[in-house]
Amino acid sequence: MNSPEWRSALTADEQRKVRELVSAATDFDGVAPVGEQVLRELGHDRTEHLLVTGGHPGPIDGYLNLSPPRDGGAGMAEMVVHPQARRRGIGAAMGRAAVAKTAGRNQFWAHGTLEPARATASALGLVAVRELVQMRRSLRDAGDPVPPVSGVQIRTYQGTSDDAELLRVNNAAFAYHPEQGGWTEADLAERRSEPWFDPAGLFLAFGAPDGDEAGKLLGFHWTKVHLDRPGLGEVYVVGVDPAAQGRRLGQTLTAVGIQYLAGRLSGSAEPTVMLYVESDNVAAVRTYQRLGFTTYSVDTAYAPG
Repeated sequence: MNSPEWRSALTADEQRKVRELVSAATDFDGVAPVGEQVLRELGHDRTEHLLVTGGHPGPIDGYLNLSPPRDGGAGMAEMVVHPQARRRGIGAAMGRAAVAKTAGRNQFWAHGTLEPARATASALGLVAVRELVQMRRSLRDAGDPVPPVSGVQIRTYQGTSDDAELLRVNNAAFAYHPEQGGWTEADLAERRSEPWFDPAGLFLAFGAPDGDEAGKLLGFHWTKVHLDRPGLGEVYVVGVDPAAQGRRLGQTLTAVGIQYLAGRLSGSAEPTVMLYVESDNVAAVRTYQRLGFTTYSVDTAYAPG
């Protein structure tokens, strides 16, 4: 095994090899080893990239993406080791390099909390500090039409004229959230440029025109159809303005999006919708359970103990 090497940016060839590595691990494990944001960062220099190769030229045996600490918080690392290169200490070596890089101020995502990830965490003396639950339900029966909410008008995204309100509500709703909070116009534009983005699947709840909240965005539901996984849709983001909470807007917006996804995926053999929710967000978990969701898998964030 070659020593891990840090890169501030990846070449086009390295990006291709990392994507091949991620694909190989996904096929082997049945779960993607890194989140979509990591794949988005491959072509940028906003994060640090750690590579382990078996020799040059050749495939990449291990990759770690490190989002550095900011605003006093912890950095976040996500890593992947090729199935044929496991049990050689590559994961532990990359983990130690990341801890050294941030002086211990970072966490590690383990998607699916698989045995190899648990073993690496144990070897590094890491402890679980956060759990993200993936929940799923069938779209075969999406339920009855969603009744309107008094004083609220729901419509779909109409373009950049909606962006200011969308960013305001997103950043208010997720002020505490390390990934979803603090979005800028650039973050929004980047996601709009994704091949799966469809304005017809972004639902916005505004105050009714004849009410005191006319023109004010109260909440939104951003849905996603996974182009690489036929029949799978996602409750991508549901956000409600803190000032509008307590009116079951989140549940209503979620139900509206689920019905939309059911229609989009009606021709699939097994139409399914998924979502992610923090395990300690008990209220949200209960809301999704009422909507028919059950736990599918758990992602765990580990940190130095």
